[in-house]
Amino acid sequence: LATAEELGYPGPDPAARRLRTGRAGAIGVIFAERLGYQFTDPAAPAFLRGIARGIEREPTGLLLIPDSRQRAEAARTVREAAVDGFIIYSAPQNDPRVDAALARRLPVVTVDQPRGAETPFVGIDDRAAARTAAQYLRELGHERVGVLSFVTTLDAAESLALDISVERLAGYEEGLGGVWDAGLVRTCRPNAPEPAREAMLDLLHEREPPTAILAMSDIFAIGALQAAAEAGVAVPEELSVVGFDDSPVAGQANPPLTTIAQPQEEKGRLAAQLLLEQVERGAPV
Repeated sequence: LATAEELGYPGPDPAARRLRTGRAGAIGVIFAERLGYQFTDPAAPAFLRGIARGIEREPTGLLLIPDSRQRAEAARTVREAAVDGFIIYSAPQNDPRVDAALARRLPVVTVDQPRGAETPFVGIDDRAAARTAAQYLRELGHERVGVLSFVTTLDAAESLALDISVERLAGYEEGLGGVWDAGLVRTCRPNAPEPAREAMLDLLHEREPPTAILAMSDIFAIGALQAAAEAGVAVPEELSVVGFDDSPVAGQANPPLTTIAQPQEEKGRLAAQLLLEQVERGAPV
């Protein structure tokens, strides 16, 4: 040991150790947005915190694999990643990174989307949740209801479809029934207050502006509240707003935001738990 210390020997080579044990000691998380988004969006950190809870008893690290304009290059990162398995978090349909993960025959768990992947799945019933929000507004008597929506696809060819957006729009339409008006739907990107504020101002300038808003995220709902204040529209007296996620910003809003709650941290914990169980069994999906 003294000689090793004198020579600066750092210990067993990690790559060689992986060959002996068959384990990389890390899991990969593939998500749909840029890296910075995972630390600035109110809901995403709770999901990552849940993953951390799920792996805290294991000597396991995390490799974050964000979206990129160069998806083929990002898929190569997935193919070469030294991990024991992947958590796919809210990725679009036909994402080459997802295809690369599945092709490696490692354990994979999908969270939220894409729907239909032949992997264990963790998520909520987005259509039913959105329908509940819309029905709530109908019960309040609203007949002109606007929607602040995520994009439904990430490319012009509509191949990179976002299942969550499609499901929530369908749920809103079902819940509103005969008062559904596609002309009151505004698509906002990115998931930030400013695009939602601009879209809400546009809705308020309609000849018959909406009396209620369904927002696909609490962040969009905050943008709607900002626009209402700017236009002198009182909430909730003149305008009802319902968000989605029950993220920390919902309770900080003024007035406090009505929102659909979903357990972001618990989703992360369950996804990590399911993945590690597969890794222990040594069985690919």
